[in-house]
Amino acid sequence: MDLEKLVEIQIEFSRRKFPRFWRIDDERDLALRLEYLTNALAGEVGEAANLVKKVVRSVVYGHGDLRLEDVRREVEEEITDVFIYVLTIAGLLGMDLEKAYFEKLEKNEKRF
Repeated sequence: MDLEKLVEIQIEFSRRKFPRFWRIDDERDLALRLEYLTNALAGEVGEAANLVKKVVRSVVYGHGDLRLEDVRREVEEEITDVFIYVLTIAGLLGMDLEKAYFEKLEKNEKRF
């Protein structure tokens, strides 16, 4: 399944579950939706980072007995939440995420 299809599935889910969110009448509404989604995305990244921080504190610095295998499923869930928000933002902006990815990959090939 390609990214376009995943964006489509996520937007259909989001429109069905949160119809008021998708009522966008002007640029202000769009900016507010984008603000909400980017803040939510940052929150999910923070949750994943916090779990990893706790593992590093334990494994690297010896403060605790938490191992990655103890929280792997939670980290995977947070990363999946990040992916869901990325798909939703791509849908909100009407962007072709797959095309944008390959364009960015090409730039990175030249840059690095």
